[in-house]
Amino acid sequence: MFGEREIASVLECLNNDWLGIGRYTKTFEKQVAEIFGQNFALFVNSGSSANLLAIRALLGKVRGGKVITPACTFATTVNPLIESGLIPVFVDVEPDTYNVDLNLVEGAIDSDTVGLMIPHLIGNLNDMAELRRMADDHNLVLIEDSCDSIGGTIRGEPTGKYADASTTSFYASHIITAMGGGGMVMFKNKADADFTQIVRDWGRASAEYYDEHPDIRFNFFLNDIQYDGKFVFRELGFNFKALDPQAAFGLVQLSRLSEFDQIRKRNFKVLYDFFAGFPEHFVLPRQAVTKSDVRWLAFPFTIREDSSIKRTELMLYMEGKNIQTRVLFAGNILRHPPYKNINHRVYGDLVNSDMIMAQGLLIGCHHGLRQEHLGYVMDVVTDYLRKV
Repeated sequence: MFGEREIASVLECLNNDWLGIGRYTKTFEKQVAEIFGQNFALFVNSGSSANLLAIRALLGKVRGGKVITPACTFATTVNPLIESGLIPVFVDVEPDTYNVDLNLVEGAIDSDTVGLMIPHLIGNLNDMAELRRMADDHNLVLIEDSCDSIGGTIRGEPTGKYADASTTSFYASHIITAMGGGGMVMFKNKADADFTQIVRDWGRASAEYYDEHPDIRFNFFLNDIQYDGKFVFRELGFNFKALDPQAAFGLVQLSRLSEFDQIRKRNFKVLYDFFAGFPEHFVLPRQAVTKSDVRWLAFPFTIREDSSIKRTELMLYMEGKNIQTRVLFAGNILRHPPYKNINHRVYGDLVNSDMIMAQGLLIGCHHGLRQEHLGYVMDVVTDYLRKV
């Protein structure tokens, strides 16, 4: 959802005749870092890229190390671990929070464990203070994948306060968007941010200084060859940069975060109260941390295994009435073809991840929905329940 303010901000940016990283990006990075309680931020082209960069910066030199992560997840929480030569150790989630079971996390830690890669799935916040304790007790890196959320707090503290790195996403369907895409990777330490800036910007040494002055540009040597610093490559990098007009759009969206949050919370409560009227059919979502301010991405629920409802039938019925539905992302990701032969470990069983994969679904609670939309959704579900 966007309006004239976002459009005006983008046009103002375009009138500066500059599309690359500029003042809008720097302001956007600073404001998002403050929201997360992190010290440094880099605007990138997606949350998936943000995850890859966080892992590259903090765990890129420990190939073969184990990283604990939930099995019920999204693909690009796991993919960077595999691509970085790390060994994901999958643990189960809680059936009603969709978040990692903290008891299993601690049990899975061994002498080869190097990190925790923990997503706030669907925006539900994990207990970051407890995860921080585990990380400190065992000398582990803690990365929070907050691609599904922005602005949530735990006991009044921003989630990034506890993490070595945080990521978030501005994909079109997320809480705020940067013109349909974009992401942010954030760090506590400047050295990690400086390294990541180089990797984000093709791996070029010039990413550190952004200075066109010839005395700086041509003060580089490759062996005995004097060379243009704009084309000296210091790291194996990528082009993960975002654009300044996206940041201009994102800044306006960020200023509306409280407005969006209020609407989304209202919509979530309306749906929660409605589905709570059918306890024989549905398991409803529960906040993983009681004293937390959760910014749900969508409204998740799970059909009870002993219910007469069939998930696919319900989804098809709703889709036939022009109500979009989704399964809970990957469910148990190990059941998908690309992951069957990866080097990985499983601690305990994955019964809840399997159950969510088979029975869970999402519907919208976003800030574009009005009361009449929610009323229509509830009417359609009620009609379906009368038929089963």
